[in-house]
Amino acid sequence: MRFNIVLERTGNEKYIPINYQYELSSAIYRIVDQADSEFAKFLHHQGYRANGRPFRLFSFSRMFFRGFKVLTASGRIEHYGREVRLEVSFLVDRIAEEFIKGLFMNQEIFLGDKISGTTYQVQRIESVSTPIFQHVMHYRCLSPILVRRKRPTGGEDYLNPLEEGYAELILENLLSKSLALSTVSTGEGGGGLSDERPVLDLKLIGKIYKNGVTIKQLTPQQSKLIGYSYEFELSAPVELQEIGYYAGFGHLGSQGFGCVEIKEEKV
Repeated sequence: MRFNIVLERTGNEKYIPINYQYELSSAIYRIVDQADSEFAKFLHHQGYRANGRPFRLFSFSRMFFRGFKVLTASGRIEHYGREVRLEVSFLVDRIAEEFIKGLFMNQEIFLGDKISGTTYQVQRIESVSTPIFQHVMHYRCLSPILVRRKRPTGGEDYLNPLEEGYAELILENLLSKSLALSTVSTGEGGGGLSDERPVLDLKLIGKIYKNGVTIKQLTPQQSKLIGYSYEFELSAPVELQEIGYYAGFGHLGSQGFGCVEIKEEKV
C-alpha cells in the first residue's frame, strides 16, 4: 500500500540538510514504533530475511517542497514555504490501510543535523490507488535507484544503469525480496515465484541523472551513496513489478532509494 503524505513546516527555522533521507527514514521507524514497538524492532533490526540478508520492504520518495531554494555550497535546503509532500510505500500485509493513516496523522517529524533543522507536522495522508500491474510497465524515479556490487578485494561499487550487470542485480534484488516476503508469509522455505528463473528486461528512456546521498551526516559513520534517477520500461513478472513498486527497486529502499511512480502513456 502507498500513501501521499502532506506535511506543514511548523518550526520557525527554514533550513534542513540536503541529505535528509536518513533522518526521514528514522522518523518513519519512530512513528511505527509508537503503535507497535515489536514490529518496529523487527523492521529495524531484522526485517524480512532471504539468504541471510534483511529487507525492510518499504520505500519513500524524495520530498517535494513548495517554496524552496537549494544552497549547494552549504549543503542546505531553504524551505521558505510551508508545505511539502512525499510518498511512502509499504509491502507489509500486517499494516492495514486505515491503521497507517491513523498512525501518521498529526505526527511531528524533525529533519535536521548538528548544523540546522526544523519541524514538520503531518496535515493530510491519502491512499494512492492500487495500480493494475502488467508484464510491461513504464516507471519514473521518485527517488534515485541504488544498485551496488561487492568487489572481490573488498568494498563495493555503485553501478550506473549503463554498466554491464546492472539489470541482473535489479532482478537478483527483486527475487530476494520475493523470497523474504514468502518466507514470512508461508514459513521457512515456502512460497515465492516458481523455480524457473524469470526474465527481466530494463529499457532506459531519456536522460540519466546521478544523485549522491550522504547518510549519517556529521557522524563517524558518515558514508556517501550513489544512485541514479531515470525513466524506464520494465518487462518482468507481475509479482516482481508489484514488489519493486511497493518495496523499491534496487538496494536500500528503506533509506529513501528506489521509489518510483507509474508513468501513464499518452493516448
